[in-house]
Amino acid sequence: MEYPVSLPVQPTAAAAAAECGCAYSPPQLMHDPLTGLYNKHGFVTRGNQILRLMAARDRQAILIYLELSEYDGLISRLGYDASLVLLSAMRRRMEIVFGREALLARFDSERFAALLPDGQAGIEDTIRALEAPLHIDGTTCHLSLSCGVATFNDAGYNMDMLIIAARSARQDAQRAQRQIGWYADGMRQRLARQRSIEDGLWFARNGAGLSLVYQPKIDIRAGKVIGVEALLRWHHPELGAVSPAEFIPLAERTRAILPIGEWLLREALHQKCAWRQGGQDIRMSINVSPLQLGAQMQGPTVLDIMTEECRRLGLRHDKLEIEITEGLLSNAEVMAQVREIAGAGFGIAVDDFGREHSALSLLVNCPATTLKIDKSFVDDVVENDRQLAVVHFIVALARRLGMETVVEGIEHLQQLVALADAGCDYGQGYFYYRPLSASQIMELRHSH
Repeated sequence: MEYPVSLPVQPTAAAAAAECGCAYSPPQLMHDPLTGLYNKHGFVTRGNQILRLMAARDRQAILIYLELSEYDGLISRLGYDASLVLLSAMRRRMEIVFGREALLARFDSERFAALLPDGQAGIEDTIRALEAPLHIDGTTCHLSLSCGVATFNDAGYNMDMLIIAARSARQDAQRAQRQIGWYADGMRQRLARQRSIEDGLWFARNGAGLSLVYQPKIDIRAGKVIGVEALLRWHHPELGAVSPAEFIPLAERTRAILPIGEWLLREALHQKCAWRQGGQDIRMSINVSPLQLGAQMQGPTVLDIMTEECRRLGLRHDKLEIEITEGLLSNAEVMAQVREIAGAGFGIAVDDFGREHSALSLLVNCPATTLKIDKSFVDDVVENDRQLAVVHFIVALARRLGMETVVEGIEHLQQLVALADAGCDYGQGYFYYRPLSASQIMELRHSH
């Protein structure tokens, strides 16, 4: 494969540093030990030197970000020694298809990257060549790659920006079920917003800009408020109000969710104490992130925080409930912590039940006291008899397992009637109330 613009051959780190007047980094800090390719640090360092040369010559370059699909499955099937053969083969193939003048890297496990002169016309052929079946110890490995492509200067003016842009392009392609993603103009604004949110989350770790609102839970038959769900809100100093659907995934990716989640727990319990002192001992549900229940969690655990605050504030455990997502039911390490939380007397709710594809058998040993039926079952429950039948099934299952049911997203009377007929216990949604402030909850409880 030939390219119209020639990149400098990869020099030694010391030579590159001498050329650009940069601090020297020892080779072992710049290269991946398994492949000999640059690691991410080396790739960014050397790549920025190259980009400065390209800018001086008014030339373009492209960055290709690659991920090898099903890498963990391949490694578990092949074994460690064979995995080294796989990685060595990937290096040789990348050197052949990209050319020895390209800058090549392995970031970690299945992630690779290449910086090369503008050669967009050959990307599809390049991927096909890299995916050619590989024979290792009599086993044929069928490889599958996905990639994102970003152009200097269109997507960014340094390596960090190009990597983020190419990675985002790959993610967009994956969502659209395409193999190759190209950075588009609209991504620049999206990436800038994402970076601004990530920077803001760093300062939100101690509660800056964070607040809580509370979604009432209603007894469907009695029509009374029986509890609330604490919901996180965030006001970014520059962007204003940011939706939880946007900032929580980023907080989880950057692990900022750990201090933010701890702030949420403590703040919610303080508010519950304030309500109790005002004469309203209302039940409260609190969402926790999977990362807060992970085995690698550092600092106080969810159970530590809950028991400490309840002891300090004089709160009853049985008036508090932790919400976990359905997908966590299959995670043995997480469920071990969930059982400890349940053993301490706190309630457990399985949120968004039915959205994912967990086996029903996982509910057998689950300590949950509540199943929250996902909004997707509510939207067409009046028009779709099959959907209503599923709701009936979930309610019957929950009762046999000794659990109560909460239905999310009720928006009109016809839905409420259908869900009441199905036997659902409690409801949430705009038909009843939008999320309310703490003072509004107090007024609401007094009115009931």
